[in-house]
Amino acid sequence: MSAIVDTLVQQAKGLPEQDKLALLDALFGLVSPSDPGVEQAWIAECEQRAAAIDSGAMALLDADDVMMKYRQ
Repeated sequence: MSAIVDTLVQQAKGLPEQDKLALLDALFGLVSPSDPGVEQAWIAECEQRAAAIDSGAMALLDADDVMMKYRQ
């Protein structure tokens, strides 16, 4: 990392959690600008999945079980 990046990272470590999240969101936007259509599609997908989980139509899997399956 460059000295500037190192300095910024050290400063970010001292920020409150909410500010860290806001900074992360802003930095992510710099390297991956969002397309409103894609963002709306993801929001709709997340809402559909959450509703399916809440209704019992979609089962949840234990993360440890999934990771074990793919590590083999």
